[in-house]
Amino acid sequence: MENKPAQTPQNNGSSGKKKSSTKDAIYIIVILLALGACGYLGYEMGQVKKQLEDCGNVTDQLQSDKDELNEILKNTGIIAEADNQELKQNLMSMLQEYDNLESSNVEMNDSIAAQKAKIQQLLTEVEDLQNQKKKDWGKIYKLKKETETLREIMKGYIHTIDSLNTLNINLQNTIVEKDQHIEKINKDLTNVKGQNDQLEQTVAAGSILQTVNISALAIKVKNSGAQKETSRANKADQFKACFTVMENKIAKSGTKTLYMRIVTPDAKELAGVNPVYFNMGGKEGTACIARQINYQNQNTDVCIYYELEEEAMEGTYSVEIYCEGHQIGKTSFALK
Repeated sequence: MENKPAQTPQNNGSSGKKKSSTKDAIYIIVILLALGACGYLGYEMGQVKKQLEDCGNVTDQLQSDKDELNEILKNTGIIAEADNQELKQNLMSMLQEYDNLESSNVEMNDSIAAQKAKIQQLLTEVEDLQNQKKKDWGKIYKLKKETETLREIMKGYIHTIDSLNTLNINLQNTIVEKDQHIEKINKDLTNVKGQNDQLEQTVAAGSILQTVNISALAIKVKNSGAQKETSRANKADQFKACFTVMENKIAKSGTKTLYMRIVTPDAKELAGVNPVYFNMGGKEGTACIARQINYQNQNTDVCIYYELEEEAMEGTYSVEIYCEGHQIGKTSFALK
């Protein structure tokens, strides 16, 4: 019989060869992948390098164009060294002019403030440019144009503010003229009122009734009823006053109340048992009797009688006739 262990070495050798071949294949694949990746990276690096070179060419071209533009601006006189030197001064001067602009318009003030902020920004840019060794004439030209634009805007503000000020002055002048006109009207109205008041006073004065042919006396009444004038105080029974109320076309017609006031020789008002109180020129007076008449703006004859309640005293009696607060007649008589 053959021993089985003698076949074992042959099987191990075959298996070892297969494992070795598999590892080699894996290494080859990894190497190929690594080479492929390196190749791809190399390609990409080449592309990036090319792009960088292209960018550098573009940058160089832009710088070249910029330098060429600077030369054109300087050589053709479009921009000069004086422009660069005066740019800052012009901006500072314009900023001061903007500071002097005054307006009551809120929106305009906001716009002016915005323009001042823009000038400050331009001043910063100008200072940065002037600190550079190499002049950027294109930038200087741009700032110059922006400065000119801001100055034109400022001229517009000045024109608008002047127009508003002129309008305000005209409006103020109009208001003054209106006030003067109103004042004149008020004066005219005051004058007219004064004239009307004077006219009313004149009319009122003219409408006061007047009397003529006024007379007063004492009367003795006989048993038969007949009346006889007497000058004896102890024989007097009545006092009588007769007069004519004159024609007055501007006086109000209708019922008029006449008051007869008699002042005795001892300077007392004769009142009797039933005194009559009336307006006597703004104060209260006492009448001995009142009489109503129908006045129609024509001459009206009137007689007023007062019945004595006690014996009359000797002396002079004053008789006054009143109507509507005014004395319209006066006379006197004496008894002995």
